Amino acid sequence: MDEKKNNLVDSISTVFKLAMKVQEDYIKYSRFPELSMNEMHIIEAVSKQQFPTMTNVAKTLKITVGTLTTNVKTIVNKGFLTRERSSVDHRVTYLRITDTGYQALEVHNQFHKELSALYSKHIPDERIGWVYDTIELVIDDLKEYEKHLKS
Repeated sequence: MDEKKNNLVDSISTVFKLAMKVQEDYIKYSRFPELSMNEMHIIEAVSKQQFPTMTNVAKTLKITVGTLTTNVKTIVNKGFLTRERSSVDHRVTYLRITDTGYQALEVHNQFHKELSALYSKHIPDERIGWVYDTIELVIDDLKEYEKHLKS
């Protein structure tokens, strides 16, 4: 048991890295090979915002508005997003997903469904709750650790 416990972090890291690589390949061999995984995640972040301003999306992604601006310019040029200035406050820019962007998002969401099915097939139904709760606790601890590092 001690050996498994010692190798757990390596296994989790391997799962994460491999899942990211497979996701990158999934996009690369989809109808939208021109999108990078980073760009796809920006489109996804826009889709999850009630008010998808540059600031809100940057906060969600934990990047600067400047970094987001650089990436958004490329995504807009590729036709997956548009930018709109607020009619109330011209300092505020909203991001909108185009029809093509929604199609790309469907491909991304399909990958997540397939990945979820892959994970789930290896976890017995009676242990899903435990695995989920454990991962949520680790996420909470990592968020606290992140706050501690920044203080």
